[in-house]
Amino acid sequence: MSAQTTSEHPAKSPSTPEIPTFIPGAPFDDTDADLLLTSCDGADFRVQSHVLALLSPVFKGMFSFPQPPGETEIPRVQMSETAIVLDRVLRFCYPGGDCDPVDLSLQQLKEILDIGRHKYDIQSIVPRAKMVLKSKLNTDPVAAFAIACSQEWNDLAVNAARSSLRFPIRSFDFVPELRNIPAHQYQAILRYHAECSAVCVDSTKTLETWYKDTSKSFFTCQVCPPSALWTRPAPVKSRQYSRTWFSCYLKAARHALKVQPLADLSDPVLMVDAVKGFAECASCRAHGFDHLQEFAKRALPARINSVINTVCIFRICVSYALIVESIRKKSGSIFDRVWAMKSRG
Repeated sequence: MSAQTTSEHPAKSPSTPEIPTFIPGAPFDDTDADLLLTSCDGADFRVQSHVLALLSPVFKGMFSFPQPPGETEIPRVQMSETAIVLDRVLRFCYPGGDCDPVDLSLQQLKEILDIGRHKYDIQSIVPRAKMVLKSKLNTDPVAAFAIACSQEWNDLAVNAARSSLRFPIRSFDFVPELRNIPAHQYQAILRYHAECSAVCVDSTKTLETWYKDTSKSFFTCQVCPPSALWTRPAPVKSRQYSRTWFSCYLKAARHALKVQPLADLSDPVLMVDAVKGFAECASCRAHGFDHLQEFAKRALPARINSVINTVCIFRICVSYALIVESIRKKSGSIFDRVWAMKSRG
């Protein structure tokens, strides 16, 4: 019985080569290739050495070493990456690689940058990598911010921080990409969100400095009770007070901006109390909704964008960096004094 089992399942010979679980497809199955890149799990990528030399000065340096005399086999370079990772990196930069950037996750993009840009110095991947990162700003701004900071792409870091304003700050869950930036940079995006929230909320408390159009029904109606919000169409004109139902909308917008500085201000939920208010007035009913929508879609968002532009995330980031550096220096000096006292004792 045991003999039959042995014959049905013969023991693997130590010399039997393992079949790789990943077989590279085109263009890495080129029969005319002059170089093999072998992954750490045994897959062979057949490539053109002159292409890699153009892409990477690191590979170019490898190829400068002469081959042993009498060597007839295709040169092989043993890689430390797995086949799946190596395939992804090569497809991102190799001609004909056929990599769809849309399908990449941010963790995969970071892996490509770590290996391609920083390990093998393939700088040609940067424009494509930036394009992938831009496509993720509105869905995963915190991770995109972390990657942009780690790559020193300041323009994308600013865009990612601004995109984060579309989300509540409490939704900023931990993402693995945050491990690659110092704490003061993550603190900066949190502080940026808080400062933008504050200036947006403040901008809805008064109208006089930025809204002058008193021709709308929420100013012209003489039936609905006035609110405390007012503006002047011109410096010499008297104060014009808005109607109470309009202040109800601004109150709802204020609560939304406190949570999300780039909230959708035309959201019907924010207009419920205002609509109930002007629906009871024959004068406001005719144009109240149109005037309110115009304000919510144009005037208020323009004001919000204007005040957000006054908040600079790099100013916040630099200030936190200086604080961290100051603490580090103070801690170091205290440590040095304690160590010196201990040594003398």
